[in-house]
Amino acid sequence: MTNLKQALSLGCTGALAIFIAFYFALPPWVLFIAWVSYHLFGTNLKTAFTILIQQLFGILIAMLIQYTGAWLSAFIGAFGFPLAVFIAMIGVFYISKLKRLNTIPAYFLGLITWFSSGFEIAVQSLFILILSLVPGYCIAALDTFLHNKLAAKK
Repeated sequence: MTNLKQALSLGCTGALAIFIAFYFALPPWVLFIAWVSYHLFGTNLKTAFTILIQQLFGILIAMLIQYTGAWLSAFIGAFGFPLAVFIAMIGVFYISKLKRLNTIPAYFLGLITWFSSGFEIAVQSLFILILSLVPGYCIAALDTFLHNKLAAKK
């Protein structure tokens, strides 16, 4: 019976995520990226916060790559974007040497989030992605809390 309760809990939190995304016109896949991140990198709030910060840095880095790549392409053609990525990845490597910012896959999830969004570079775009990631982490934490509570009642 516990498995059924846990399955129903997962279904309810998944439905809640979609409801929030649709209600607030947020991209639902971004909520699920946050949910996956919560589970991949440790299911506690302290770790989730540091991963979220790194994903946000990844989004900002992607925006910088997009802007710099377009600018460089005006001068060096097809080599503009690869050069922008090359420079950015060197920066990510060195940023990841800092104690709390050392999870390189989190930066790449931020890059994926930005480039998959298709958004234009604007503060509003960044705001939408942040507003999508935060509830995703919260719902993942809620799901983990419910899962653990239900598992403890065996």
